[in-house]
Amino acid sequence: MLKSKSLWTCLILMIILLQSSAGITYGELPDGYFDTMDGNAIVGWGWKSSEPNTAVPVRVTITNQDTSQVVGDFRPIAAVYRDDLKENEIGNGQHGFRINVDWDSYPDGIYQIEGWVDGKKFSNTHSYAKGEAAQAELKKREEEEKAKETVQAEASPVFQSLGMFRTTGYCPCRKCCGKYGGKSTSTGAVPRSNHTIAVDPKVIPYGTKLMINGIIYTAEDCGGAVKGKHVDIFYDTHAQASSHGSRSMEVFLVK
Repeated sequence: MLKSKSLWTCLILMIILLQSSAGITYGELPDGYFDTMDGNAIVGWGWKSSEPNTAVPVRVTITNQDTSQVVGDFRPIAAVYRDDLKENEIGNGQHGFRINVDWDSYPDGIYQIEGWVDGKKFSNTHSYAKGEAAQAELKKREEEEKAKETVQAEASPVFQSLGMFRTTGYCPCRKCCGKYGGKSTSTGAVPRSNHTIAVDPKVIPYGTKLMINGIIYTAEDCGGAVKGKHVDIFYDTHAQASSHGSRSMEVFLVK
C-alpha cells in the first residue's frame, strides 16, 4: 500500500513538473503581424500565446530610411476584436490594432515600419513612400528585389538522389593514373580537387554534375576500374586519395 501511494505521488509530481515546463515554453511565443495598410492607417495584430485572452501592448516605429531617424514611436494596446483572428484561434480575437498616421506632417521620403510584441519583432515589416519621387524609388526597389528573388530561385539547384554509390579517391600520380600521370582527364579538362570525378559514362554521362557529401563535382573523367555505380573522386595528393579509401555514399544529381 505504501509503495502504491509512493508511485501515485511520483506520478502527480511528474505531471505538475511537465505542465509547468510546458507553460514556460508556451509563454515564449509572442507574435505580431502587419496587415495591408488601410489608407494612412497602420493595421495589424499582436498577442502573447501565454496569455491568449489578454490584450497586450505593441510597439510600432516609423524610421526614415534616408536618415535612419525614428520619426514615429507608437505604443497602442492590441485590443480590437477581429473575426479573422478568432477564426484562426488567435486568442479570443481581441488582438487587433489600428494606428492613424498624419503622413502630411512627414517630409517626402521612404519610411520603414516595424513592430514588436514583448520585445519580439513582428514577422513582417512595411515600407511607406511619401511623395512622387519616393514612390517611384520604392517601386523600383521592389521590382529589383523581386527580380533578384526570381533569379535566385531559378539559379538554385535541385537535387535528386541517385542512391548509394561506391566512392574512391585518385590523384595525378603514376600509381593512380599510370603513364598518363593525371595531367588531363578523358574529356580533355585539367582535373581539379573538389571538382573532378571519374565515372562510368554509361551510367553517368560526361558533364553531369553530382553532389557528394555537400560538394558539387563534374563528371570529367573515367577509369578502367570505374564501372557501374562507382565514382572516383580526384584529390591533389596520393595521401588524400588514400585517406578517402572506399566508402558507400549517397550521390545526388544536380539539375
